[in-house]
Amino acid sequence: MEIAARLTQERFRDAVTEALGTWLLLGVFLDGWAHLNLPGPETFFTPWHLALYSGFALLSLWTAAVIYARLRRGASFWNAIPRGYRATVAGVLIFGVGGLLDLFWHEVFGLEIALDALVSPTHVILGAGGVLILSTAVRSARPGQRVSLLAVALTTALVSFFLVYASVFAASAASESFVPTPEGTPGHAEAELPVIAGLDGYVVSTVLITAPLLYVLGSGIRPLAGTVTWIVGSLAWLSVGMVGFPLPAVGGAIGATAAGIVVDLVLWRLSPSGIVRWLPLIAGGTVALVRFGQLTGLALTDAVRWPVAPVAWGRGAQRMSCGRSGDPRQGFRGTLEGPLGRSTPSLIYPPGVY
Repeated sequence: MEIAARLTQERFRDAVTEALGTWLLLGVFLDGWAHLNLPGPETFFTPWHLALYSGFALLSLWTAAVIYARLRRGASFWNAIPRGYRATVAGVLIFGVGGLLDLFWHEVFGLEIALDALVSPTHVILGAGGVLILSTAVRSARPGQRVSLLAVALTTALVSFFLVYASVFAASAASESFVPTPEGTPGHAEAELPVIAGLDGYVVSTVLITAPLLYVLGSGIRPLAGTVTWIVGSLAWLSVGMVGFPLPAVGGAIGATAAGIVVDLVLWRLSPSGIVRWLPLIAGGTVALVRFGQLTGLALTDAVRWPVAPVAWGRGAQRMSCGRSGDPRQGFRGTLEGPLGRSTPSLIYPPGVY
């Protein structure tokens, strides 16, 4: 009974930590949304920073309360820090220092309004502390215990926030018009850079999807229902929300989420040992289905205009890539332009700015 009670207390403790971590993460994305969509006064004191730092303050107080309760029971300070929470304490300190530096940075240099907001020194410090905080329940899990799916999703989503400039969910790069320009001709680099950035985004999304999947599914314990949908959905919808829910991005997120549901249905029929045995195929198949679903959503809500899109869709789509005109430079326009198709500006890479 004592062991069961202790495990119940640990699960409750971690659940509260994850709930407050969710508040913190949503505050991060809300602040990112404000940076991208709301021009305003260049000051640190904004409602968006209030949402972010209030979540951090509550999480810090909760961590301190957990340690204090164990100190009152006679534990030394080092032993009073629960399993997995030592890095959390470090994360709280790092995040707190980063917040103070961020206040100084904004008051001296003003608010960032573009990509520099993701790579400023103070925000990188905040990100490092945030990763340590949000991954608490991953570290606190005991051997043989199911890994916390929410903690994995929160941590992965925070990493994706700092890589949103390379997100295929936030920037519908494949729907942007592209005319291949031969090597050595004027405008070649300008024409290819957006596509190169978009392809790099698919590489980044592959890592962000497969890394947590390999970690969760490779434990040998039956995963929770909806594991893949949780991971893919959090990556897709938080990024789409950050850029204001443009229709093509929403279509891509719906397709990617649907692909996650399909993979979860397949996993439900496999035993834990079968999942481990087929894990490389599952991870690769998940990425392929998510990519197919996302591109399908883009095609239905706008269009897939990349001539290189058949590489992602499969060789069978090669003939469609020429469009009605037979000109390969037209890509999927016409043949895969959806009923809601229309030209949309780039979300992350404005025309002529690379």
